[in-house]
Amino acid sequence: MTKKYLIADVGGTNTRVAIATDGDLQRSTIKRFKNAEQSGITDILQSYLQEYHPDLRPDAVCIDIAGPVEGDQGSLTNLSWHVSTQQLCEKTGASYGSIINDMQAQGLALSQLSKNSFFPIIDANSSKGARLVVNVGTGFNSAVVLGTGQTLQVPGSETGHIDLPAPTEQLFGLHRFLTMKFGFASVEEVLSGRGLGHVYEYLTGGRRTTSKHILSNLDTDPQAKEALGLFMNAFGLVCGNLALTHLPFGGIFLVGGMAQALIDHYADSLFTQSLQSKGRFSNFMKQFSVYLVCDDHAALQGCIAQLQLVSDRSA
Repeated sequence: MTKKYLIADVGGTNTRVAIATDGDLQRSTIKRFKNAEQSGITDILQSYLQEYHPDLRPDAVCIDIAGPVEGDQGSLTNLSWHVSTQQLCEKTGASYGSIINDMQAQGLALSQLSKNSFFPIIDANSSKGARLVVNVGTGFNSAVVLGTGQTLQVPGSETGHIDLPAPTEQLFGLHRFLTMKFGFASVEEVLSGRGLGHVYEYLTGGRRTTSKHILSNLDTDPQAKEALGLFMNAFGLVCGNLALTHLPFGGIFLVGGMAQALIDHYADSLFTQSLQSKGRFSNFMKQFSVYLVCDDHAALQGCIAQLQLVSDRSA
């Protein structure tokens, strides 16, 4: 019997909703909703079903959210939205519901994506082993991917809210600026869409602008170029710290809108040098490959994988 899944990728800015049939993502069903125009997750799912699939009663529903998940409940970090699996089932008619962190979804998706979905940044011929997903988008987060098949595990994380490393005078100055501005200098206040703007504000003594403006004016604004350079320095530094923490011999995978927007800047920046410069462990660091995930709908694939894992384990 055909199984229909309702799946949703709930980010800090947008929510993507789709249908999967027998484990296959139906890309023609994907619809995007701007969160600023919505009142909550279940309202988005109900609107989607009513407008596009009024006769559908999904067998199961799974969402990933940009925020912490505890048991059958989750909350978005950058929105005051809270949801439970009971609410998901009640509002959609599904028999089973699941909520996972967005990084868990990205990690689960790695085995579902084609080779064409990965753009190599550092090609070190990674071997089998743990993999690491690092998200730079509306926020920042990471997750380690352990095991394969039915043993696959992706523990949750809130990496974006750890302290920003400050090993150089310039990064120490940025750390102090963020502490004065926010009371705490987190990684996310640098490595995110808004974060690049914070770096620019620090370097210019208070001038505010957007990451889009900075990336569009690199040839005409020297301080925009300097801001991007410091951003990439911090990005590589944090990725290197995470690599030493988790030893992702299977590779590091960058995801998120901001990570994708930087596709033309990794090679000419301090990203690789900062990632690999770890004192006597610098040569050790050269064995970690880094790839950019170019599939915007990877998290939806992760939601499908989550429902399939649950189904396999309960069979």
